[in-house]
Amino acid sequence: MAGVSLRHLYKSYSKNGPYVVKDVNLDIRDGEFMVFVGPSGCGKSTTLRMVAGLERVTSGEIYIGPELMNNVPPKKRDIAMVFQNYALYPNMSVFENMAFGLRLRKMEKHAIDTSVKANARTLEIEHLLQRRPRQLSGGQRQRVALGRAIVRHPQVFLMDEPLSNLDARLRVQMRSEIIELHRRLETTMIYVTHDQTEAMTMGSRICVMKDGLIQQVGTPEDIYLTPANMFVANFIGSPPINFIEGRLLPGKGGLYFHTARCALPLSPGKSETLLRQGYRDKAVVLGIRPEYVGIANEAAAGEAGPDADDETFQLRGTVHFTELVGADRYVHLRAGDDKLVMRAPAYERFEEGSTHRLVLNAGFMLFFNKDTQETIA
Repeated sequence: MAGVSLRHLYKSYSKNGPYVVKDVNLDIRDGEFMVFVGPSGCGKSTTLRMVAGLERVTSGEIYIGPELMNNVPPKKRDIAMVFQNYALYPNMSVFENMAFGLRLRKMEKHAIDTSVKANARTLEIEHLLQRRPRQLSGGQRQRVALGRAIVRHPQVFLMDEPLSNLDARLRVQMRSEIIELHRRLETTMIYVTHDQTEAMTMGSRICVMKDGLIQQVGTPEDIYLTPANMFVANFIGSPPINFIEGRLLPGKGGLYFHTARCALPLSPGKSETLLRQGYRDKAVVLGIRPEYVGIANEAAAGEAGPDADDETFQLRGTVHFTELVGADRYVHLRAGDDKLVMRAPAYERFEEGSTHRLVLNAGFMLFFNKDTQETIA
């Protein structure tokens, strides 16, 4: 087992062309499950393929453990890769697919047999060893691809969107199995996905990428609760975060977040921080996740206003439509020119066109610089 270090990594496909990966610096700890996530074309798969040796590095350095890998061929990097399309040999049985890499290493026949069968039992595919890939379901093929990687006992596992070809139910099942596999093997895993749910549920840490650049690296909790910028805040979370544009203006006791409809009194600590950073009378963007939007108690809400010393930001929203999603109901609202989504229990009903006084939990509000889109305060 070994960690992976990326130092000032760049990748361009032509001499004077644009960089698809730009100055990537990242340390992945030994035994860590690191997930690269981002939209299509952000450079995550290219970065993974450079670690694997399948793409040449334009500039920068890749270390696996203490060894520089830039000029080391893929087969000597002691890594195993699981591809999106499984990449199984169609003319070989499951056993032969899993044993292929071991035979290339000139392992003894009985050792290969023992290793393949032991790992097949672990993945619950022992009964499939004599079948060909075309006789398997998508989930079974993915297990075979995982098994072929596991039997080699590599220093690092690389997985490039391995679940994207599976249906929703199988994706959930395979997510759990890969997490359990990582816990059992305690081997470094680097996993690429565009699915933020996979990233949040699987990764020890997450690396969010956009346009070839790392936007933020952190635990799922860090990424979700303290995003580095508006892109990360919007990309991570389902349904996405709500954004409201406004202005920070001085008032009684400190700063207020003002819109055309209402004003939010900020806490003394947050006011002091924003004033120190020069945000007096500045345009900002407020971010609030759907689970922190609720319906205000009308009686209590009538007593609260812009001068109320509480932890709420109240405004009126009209129900546009709702979505029933399992145990949750997503309520889409319009508050003037702003669109908001509220997460509510599925049993709650909301009539289209009905108007409600909303309350936003100020303890979970985020503020962003309107020009740079970076998080402030």
